[in-house]
Amino acid sequence: MKFSSSFSALLVVLPLMANVSGLAVPEGTLAARRGGQQGQGGGQAAQQAAAAKAAAAAAAAKAKGTTAAAATTAATGAASTAAPPAAAAASGGNSGDLQSSTTLSPTVIQTTDNGQNPPVAGQAAALVSTNNFINFCSTGLPQVPLTNGLQITSGSCNPTPIGNIPSTANMPSSKFQSPKNGDTIAANTPFNITVQVQKIQLGTFTNAAKTYYANPQTLNAQGAIIGHTHIVVEAVDSLASTALTDSTKFLFFKGIDGGQDAQGNVAATVAAGLPAGTYRVGTILSSSTHQPVIMPVAQHGLVDDVIYMTVSDNAAAAGAAAAGAGAAAAGTGAAAATGAAAATAAKGAAAGAAAAGTGAAAATGAAAATASKGAAAATAAKGAAAATAAKGAAAKGAAAATAAKGNAAKGAKGGRKVRRFISLSVFGLTLC
Repeated sequence: MKFSSSFSALLVVLPLMANVSGLAVPEGTLAARRGGQQGQGGGQAAQQAAAAKAAAAAAAAKAKGTTAAAATTAATGAASTAAPPAAAAASGGNSGDLQSSTTLSPTVIQTTDNGQNPPVAGQAAALVSTNNFINFCSTGLPQVPLTNGLQITSGSCNPTPIGNIPSTANMPSSKFQSPKNGDTIAANTPFNITVQVQKIQLGTFTNAAKTYYANPQTLNAQGAIIGHTHIVVEAVDSLASTALTDSTKFLFFKGIDGGQDAQGNVAATVAAGLPAGTYRVGTILSSSTHQPVIMPVAQHGLVDDVIYMTVSDNAAAAGAAAAGAGAAAAGTGAAAATGAAAATAAKGAAAGAAAAGTGAAAATGAAAATASKGAAAATAAKGAAAATAAKGAAAKGAAAATAAKGNAAKGAKGGRKVRRFISLSVFGLTLC
């Protein structure tokens, strides 16, 4: 009885258990649901992990010397959610490199005043800035554009600083070697213009169409400006003209991009020559990006040179005529000099003749004077020879005279003896 009751209860419970097992969720579904719950609950952790990975990439990029923009790109490539940390890293990167930073360094802020402390009559006050005028060009925008390396004919504002300035011992200068000031050259004939410079390193010439005034002035290791020079030729009314020229008009302009030779010379060729006229020729010394060179002091000599010259259709003929005139003048001078010499010689000869009382005629030319001198020399030579001969004859005469004197003495002694004999004979005496 008891067994049958238990069996009957089991028959009733089994169908119910089957229904309950049909409601069970598969294990795979439960796992997926658990993963989904974990994904929802751990989303923030994943974002933080991605951000940490991006930050690590940015730090690595910075360590390799890449720019802040490169670090940002690396962070963005790792995870889009890492952008804020990467941007922060990039922002901090600028402070490490002053030449790429957009912030003015406190170490280069100038402290100049307006120059009127105390005030000076006739002197204007300068502007004053607490940030070196780094935003000065913003005051004119957009009406006045930035120079930005371009040659803007309507005007612009250049924010690039002046740069390095040389010492007074390194201030450059220029001087034309040819043509020279006042020269006349032939028209429409090729010629070279040569300039000599010192205390500047020529040969650095940047792209004037893209880098005009774009760089500060720089110096080499010796403290000289690095740059180049230009030669410009303008027409003027005459050598004596005081009329102003038009700076937009010139007949020849050349930027010389080569360095100077060992003597400091550079040259430009005017291949077609110039038409007949009068011209002003000048130099323009510049830094690498074409701005005029900047000097350390206000009072200094000219760094550039200017000459004036004439270009003539008849330059060769004029030169030949000038040479002929010079030769004629030289001939006239020579003839005059010869006449003067002859006159002087004649005057001297006449004076000599008068003094000697010879009545000889004065020589009338240089040749006569020369002959006279030769004759006088010959006469003097003959006289000297005659004197020598006479001296020899005199010596012989002196010897003969001495001998004659001896003979005369003997004769005189003999005569005395005769006289004594005669006298004694008179008195009857004989001497033996």
